[in-house]
Amino acid sequence: MSTAKVPSDPSSVSPDCSADTVSVAIVDDHPAIREAIRHEVEQAMDMVVSAETDSAEEAFRLIRERDPDVAIVDLSLRNEHSFGLIEAVQAQHPDTDLLVFSVHDETVYAERTLRAGASGYLMKGGSMAELLTAVRQVADGRVYLSPEMTARVLRLMQEGEAEQVHFPVDELTDRERQVFQMLGQGLSVEAIADRLDLTRKTVETHRRRTKEKLGYETIDEVVSHAARWVLGAKSGDEKS
Repeated sequence: MSTAKVPSDPSSVSPDCSADTVSVAIVDDHPAIREAIRHEVEQAMDMVVSAETDSAEEAFRLIRERDPDVAIVDLSLRNEHSFGLIEAVQAQHPDTDLLVFSVHDETVYAERTLRAGASGYLMKGGSMAELLTAVRQVADGRVYLSPEMTARVLRLMQEGEAEQVHFPVDELTDRERQVFQMLGQGLSVEAIADRLDLTRKTVETHRRRTKEKLGYETIDEVVSHAARWVLGAKSGDEKS
Protein backbone atom coordinates (compact mmCIF):
# COMPACT_ATOMS: atom_id res chain seq x y z
CA MET A 1 0.00 0.00 0.00
CA SER A 2 1.26 3.45 -0.82
CA THR A 3 0.86 6.14 1.81
CA ALA A 4 -0.22 9.68 0.97
CA LYS A 5 2.46 12.35 0.91
CA VAL A 6 1.17 15.46 2.62
CA PRO A 7 2.38 18.76 1.16
CA SER A 8 2.48 22.08 2.96
CA ASP A 9 -1.11 22.84 1.96
CA PRO A 10 -3.18 20.56 4.24
CA SER A 11 -6.12 20.55 1.83
CA SER A 12 -4.19 19.03 -1.06
CA VAL A 13 -3.47 15.53 0.18
CA SER A 14 -3.33 12.92 -2.53
CA PRO A 15 -6.57 10.91 -2.77
CA ASP A 16 -4.86 7.82 -4.24
CA CYS A 17 -5.38 4.59 -2.32
CA SER A 18 -6.01 0.96 -3.10
CA ALA A 19 -9.46 -0.59 -3.01
CA ASP A 20 -8.82 -2.56 0.19
CA THR A 21 -7.82 0.46 2.30
CA VAL A 22 -9.98 2.86 4.29
CA SER A 23 -9.55 6.37 2.93
CA VAL A 24 -9.65 8.99 5.66
CA ALA A 25 -10.23 12.74 5.64
CA ILE A 26 -8.94 14.73 8.62
CA VAL A 27 -10.87 17.87 9.58
CA ASP A 28 -9.37 19.69 12.56
CA ASP A 29 -8.20 23.26 13.09
CA HIS A 30 -5.29 22.26 15.35
CA PRO A 31 -2.16 21.53 13.26
CA ALA A 32 -0.56 19.35 15.93
CA ILE A 33 -3.66 17.17 16.20
CA ARG A 34 -3.92 16.84 12.43
CA GLU A 35 -0.28 15.82 12.29
CA ALA A 36 -0.74 13.23 15.05
CA ILE A 37 -3.81 11.73 13.38
CA ARG A 38 -2.13 11.72 9.97
CA HIS A 39 0.92 9.95 11.37
CA GLU A 40 -1.17 7.22 12.98
CA VAL A 41 -3.36 6.71 9.91
CA GLU A 42 -0.35 6.47 7.62
CA GLN A 43 1.26 3.90 9.90
CA ALA A 44 -1.83 1.68 9.68
CA MET A 45 -1.60 -0.92 6.92
CA ASP A 46 -5.29 -0.65 6.08
CA MET A 47 -5.72 3.14 5.95
CA VAL A 48 -4.60 6.12 3.92
CA VAL A 49 -5.15 9.87 4.25
CA SER A 50 -7.06 11.19 1.25
CA ALA A 51 -7.78 14.75 2.42
CA GLU A 52 -6.92 17.14 5.22
CA THR A 53 -8.18 20.59 6.13
CA ASP A 54 -8.91 22.94 9.00
CA SER A 55 -12.26 24.41 7.91
CA ALA A 56 -15.81 23.14 7.45
CA GLU A 57 -16.26 24.81 4.06
CA GLU A 58 -13.10 23.27 2.64
CA ALA A 59 -13.95 19.93 4.24
CA PHE A 60 -17.27 19.75 2.43
CA ARG A 61 -15.59 20.50 -0.90
CA LEU A 62 -12.86 17.91 -0.35
CA ILE A 63 -15.31 15.24 0.76
CA ARG A 64 -17.28 15.73 -2.45
CA GLU A 65 -14.10 15.63 -4.56
CA ARG A 66 -12.09 12.90 -2.79
CA ASP A 67 -14.95 10.65 -1.63
CA PRO A 68 -13.26 9.41 1.58
CA ASP A 69 -14.68 6.42 3.40
CA VAL A 70 -14.46 8.15 6.79
CA ALA A 71 -14.01 11.78 7.82
CA ILE A 72 -12.57 12.43 11.29
CA VAL A 73 -14.15 15.75 12.25
CA ASP A 74 -13.43 18.00 15.22
CA LEU A 75 -16.66 19.27 16.75
CA SER A 76 -15.26 22.81 16.96
CA LEU A 77 -13.68 24.36 13.88
CA ARG A 78 -12.41 27.94 14.13
CA ASN A 79 -14.71 28.59 17.11
CA GLU A 80 -17.73 27.16 15.30
CA HIS A 81 -19.49 23.86 15.90
CA SER A 82 -19.53 21.35 13.03
CA PHE A 83 -23.21 20.39 13.12
CA GLY A 84 -23.82 22.15 9.80
CA LEU A 85 -21.00 20.23 8.13
CA ILE A 86 -22.24 16.93 9.55
CA GLU A 87 -25.80 17.57 8.33
CA ALA A 88 -24.62 18.69 4.88
CA VAL A 89 -22.40 15.67 4.35
CA GLN A 90 -25.11 13.30 5.58
CA ALA A 91 -27.65 14.87 3.23
CA GLN A 92 -25.49 15.27 0.12
CA HIS A 93 -22.67 12.76 0.48
CA PRO A 94 -23.92 9.90 2.67
CA ASP A 95 -21.24 7.48 1.41
CA THR A 96 -18.74 9.22 3.70
CA ASP A 97 -19.16 8.22 7.33
CA LEU A 98 -18.38 10.87 9.94
CA LEU A 99 -16.50 10.23 13.16
CA VAL A 100 -16.53 13.18 15.56
CA PHE A 101 -13.26 13.54 17.52
CA SER A 102 -13.73 16.15 20.20
CA VAL A 103 -12.72 17.47 23.61
CA HIS A 104 -16.38 18.10 24.43
CA ASP A 105 -18.24 15.85 26.85
CA GLU A 106 -19.85 12.97 24.98
CA THR A 107 -22.82 12.85 27.36
CA VAL A 108 -23.70 16.32 26.08
CA TYR A 109 -22.77 16.18 22.41
CA ALA A 110 -22.83 12.54 21.27
CA GLU A 111 -26.61 12.57 21.03
CA ARG A 112 -26.69 15.74 18.91
CA THR A 113 -23.92 14.63 16.54
CA LEU A 114 -25.44 11.19 15.96
CA ARG A 115 -28.83 12.75 15.26
CA ALA A 116 -27.18 15.19 12.86
CA GLY A 117 -25.79 12.25 10.91
CA ALA A 118 -22.45 11.26 12.43
CA SER A 119 -21.64 7.58 12.82
CA GLY A 120 -19.48 7.85 15.90
CA TYR A 121 -18.22 10.05 18.71
CA LEU A 122 -14.85 9.80 20.45
CA MET A 123 -13.45 12.20 23.01
CA LYS A 124 -9.90 13.46 22.60
CA GLY A 125 -7.53 12.37 25.31
CA GLY A 126 -7.74 8.67 24.62
CA SER A 127 -5.18 6.65 22.71
CA MET A 128 -4.64 6.88 18.97
CA ALA A 129 -5.17 3.12 18.89
CA GLU A 130 -8.75 3.73 20.03
CA LEU A 131 -9.19 6.33 17.29
CA LEU A 132 -8.08 3.83 14.64
CA THR A 133 -10.45 1.24 16.13
CA ALA A 134 -13.27 3.78 15.87
CA VAL A 135 -12.40 4.56 12.23
CA ARG A 136 -12.47 0.86 11.33
CA GLN A 137 -15.77 0.32 13.10
CA VAL A 138 -17.42 3.31 11.42
CA ALA A 139 -16.02 2.29 8.03
CA ASP A 140 -17.57 -1.14 8.60
CA GLY A 141 -21.00 0.45 8.87
CA ARG A 142 -21.30 0.39 12.65
CA VAL A 143 -21.81 3.16 15.18
CA TYR A 144 -18.90 3.92 17.51
CA LEU A 145 -19.27 5.24 21.05
CA SER A 146 -16.91 4.90 24.00
CA PRO A 147 -17.38 1.78 26.16
CA GLU A 148 -18.81 3.98 28.93
CA MET A 149 -21.35 5.65 26.66
CA THR A 150 -22.21 2.34 25.01
CA ALA A 151 -22.91 0.81 28.42
CA ARG A 152 -25.25 3.69 29.28
CA VAL A 153 -27.10 3.33 25.98
CA LEU A 154 -27.44 -0.45 26.39
CA ARG A 155 -28.86 -0.04 29.87
CA LEU A 156 -31.42 2.42 28.56
CA MET A 157 -32.28 0.11 25.66
CA GLN A 158 -32.94 -2.74 28.09
CA GLU A 159 -35.40 -0.55 29.94
CA GLY A 160 -37.27 0.51 26.79
CA GLU A 161 -37.89 -0.76 23.29
CA ALA A 162 -34.90 -2.68 21.97
CA GLU A 163 -34.89 -0.98 18.58
CA GLN A 164 -34.85 2.57 19.96
CA VAL A 165 -31.75 4.17 21.49
CA HIS A 166 -32.37 6.76 24.18
CA PHE A 167 -29.75 9.12 25.56
CA PRO A 168 -29.87 10.31 29.19
CA VAL A 169 -31.48 13.70 28.50
CA ASP A 170 -34.20 11.94 26.49
CA GLU A 171 -35.37 10.28 29.70
CA LEU A 172 -36.53 13.60 31.16
CA THR A 173 -40.20 14.55 31.09
CA ASP A 174 -41.17 17.78 29.33
CA ARG A 175 -41.33 19.62 32.63
CA GLU A 176 -38.04 18.17 33.85
CA ARG A 177 -36.43 19.23 30.57
CA GLN A 178 -37.79 22.75 31.03
CA VAL A 179 -36.29 22.96 34.49
CA PHE A 180 -33.04 21.41 33.25
CA GLN A 181 -32.78 23.99 30.45
CA MET A 182 -33.45 26.88 32.79
CA LEU A 183 -30.82 25.61 35.21
CA GLY A 184 -28.41 25.60 32.28
CA GLN A 185 -29.36 29.20 31.54
CA GLY A 186 -28.27 30.15 35.04
CA LEU A 187 -31.71 30.65 36.61
CA SER A 188 -32.21 30.03 40.31
CA VAL A 189 -34.87 27.70 41.70
CA GLU A 190 -36.95 30.75 42.69
CA ALA A 191 -36.71 32.26 39.20
CA ILE A 192 -37.68 28.97 37.59
CA ALA A 193 -40.65 28.64 39.92
CA ASP A 194 -41.82 32.14 38.98
CA ARG A 195 -41.47 31.55 35.23
CA LEU A 196 -43.25 28.20 35.27
CA ASP A 197 -45.81 29.21 37.92
CA LEU A 198 -44.69 26.37 40.18
CA THR A 199 -43.82 26.14 43.85
CA ARG A 200 -40.19 26.04 44.90
CA LYS A 201 -40.74 22.52 46.24
CA THR A 202 -42.04 21.32 42.88
CA VAL A 203 -39.04 22.75 41.05
CA GLU A 204 -36.70 21.11 43.55
CA THR A 205 -38.46 17.80 42.98
CA HIS A 206 -37.98 18.08 39.21
CA ARG A 207 -34.35 18.97 39.79
CA ARG A 208 -33.83 15.98 42.08
CA ARG A 209 -35.46 13.57 39.61
CA THR A 210 -33.31 14.99 36.83
CA LYS A 211 -30.22 14.37 38.94
CA GLU A 212 -31.26 10.76 39.48
CA LYS A 213 -32.08 10.12 35.81
CA LEU A 214 -28.77 11.55 34.62
CA GLY A 215 -26.88 9.53 37.20
CA TYR A 216 -25.27 12.39 39.11
CA GLU A 217 -24.46 12.61 42.81
CA THR A 218 -24.79 16.38 43.29
CA ILE A 219 -26.92 19.25 42.03
CA ASP A 220 -23.78 21.10 40.95
CA GLU A 221 -23.09 18.31 38.46
CA VAL A 222 -26.60 18.67 37.08
CA VAL A 223 -26.20 22.43 36.65
CA SER A 224 -22.83 21.96 34.92
CA HIS A 225 -24.32 19.39 32.53
CA ALA A 226 -27.31 21.64 31.87
CA ALA A 227 -25.07 24.60 31.04
CA ARG A 228 -23.11 22.54 28.50
CA TRP A 229 -26.32 21.11 27.05
CA VAL A 230 -27.80 24.60 26.58
CA LEU A 231 -24.58 25.75 24.91
CA GLY A 232 -24.63 22.77 22.58
CA ALA A 233 -28.28 23.32 21.68
CA LYS A 234 -27.67 27.00 20.98
CA SER A 235 -24.61 26.28 18.84
CA GLY A 236 -26.49 23.61 16.88
CA ASP A 237 -29.42 25.93 16.22
CA GLU A 238 -27.09 28.68 15.02
CA LYS A 239 -25.56 26.33 12.49
CA SER A 240 -28.91 25.01 11.24
